[in-house]
Amino acid sequence: MNEQLVAEEAGWRTQASCLDYPALLFFGVDDSEAPAERRVREERAKRVCRPCRVRQECLEYALQAREPYGIWGGLTELERKARLRSRAV
Repeated sequence: MNEQLVAEEAGWRTQASCLDYPALLFFGVDDSEAPAERRVREERAKRVCRPCRVRQECLEYALQAREPYGIWGGLTELERKARLRSRAV
């Protein structure tokens, strides 16, 4: 990750709603998580993201940094990849 992205993240990150929750909610434990458990966890994480006042900044950061894991800006890895593909068109 480049230094500019790190600096930009610092400003909005301190205001993120997710700071009040364990990182496990947004990133999971490991690959042994059952698909149904993962969907439930991801939906819980997305509910935290919905009212977050820095949701857009978080999502833009994740898209620029190509974050490969977790819920960022209310989107999963696959949803972010789809967003990037649609922007490329």
